[in-house]
Amino acid sequence: MNKKLGLSLTAILLTATHTFPAQSSTTRVEDSMRQQRERSILSSDQTASPSSWLQAFNPNKHPTPPTDSTSDSNGVISSFYDYEIDGTPATTIYMEQIPVITFLKENSSQNATQLSDRLNQLYRDNVDPETITAHWNDESKSYTINVGDEVLITMNENTILADTTENPAEDTRQVANRLRRLLSGNTVDYLSEIEGTAQIQALSSQVVRETRGVASWYGPGFHGRQSASGERFNQNSLTAAHRSLPFGTMVRVTNLNNGRTVVVRINDRGPYSGNRILDLSAGAAQQIGMISTGVAPIRLEILR
Repeated sequence: MNKKLGLSLTAILLTATHTFPAQSSTTRVEDSMRQQRERSILSSDQTASPSSWLQAFNPNKHPTPPTDSTSDSNGVISSFYDYEIDGTPATTIYMEQIPVITFLKENSSQNATQLSDRLNQLYRDNVDPETITAHWNDESKSYTINVGDEVLITMNENTILADTTENPAEDTRQVANRLRRLLSGNTVDYLSEIEGTAQIQALSSQVVRETRGVASWYGPGFHGRQSASGERFNQNSLTAAHRSLPFGTMVRVTNLNNGRTVVVRINDRGPYSGNRILDLSAGAAQQIGMISTGVAPIRLEILR
């Protein structure tokens, strides 16, 4: 299947203090995908997923960072940007140009400043990524991300994964995994469980089999065509092609370059070239940050 590589990121005009350079009109393709794609919703923890979670948040509106938001010789890896979502203050923290966490409401900028400073300090201190863990606090009924014994982040309706899954448990796990990867600068083992909750153990027990390999993505040239399963291929849906898994199988895909995760449904056959094990829809590839690279090393978990 043909791949579309190198789609440029969408530039967004933020507040008066943060202006981004204009980009080519070719970004309209990416805009269309982002606006129409389905959202990955995991329902493993119903008790901690209130219906009001993120009602005001639209991840398609969080800004694209400038190219200078990378680590430098002064040990700065984290930066943040203030903007608004339908009139609501919001601040997103980026690390190596990857959106990690978004704060909402009035204190978003202050909270982001404090966390960004702490992340930069952890980076300078060469923090051991294995000490970054995710927890459920039954007393406060909240998820936290810890560094050793220190509570680094408390997740709630105003503190969320930047490209949220709309599930507090999965948001927490993905934020923790991005921090483990980005603060270490190396490929690390990713968390599959959150400590302190049987609810998340249920999420882990759903994994039937795990494998690793390389994934690619496809979309524009096949949009609207009939897939091998008989349904029309929608490049914006969270689906994928696999050579042998039964149609309808749900799999969780983790991009091992950045820790970003998406759950997709198998509805097509392929890929048939190279050593790739999975062909993601454009919408799914967008979720895990592999549009521009075309291919990425992945962990594929088959869910019951």
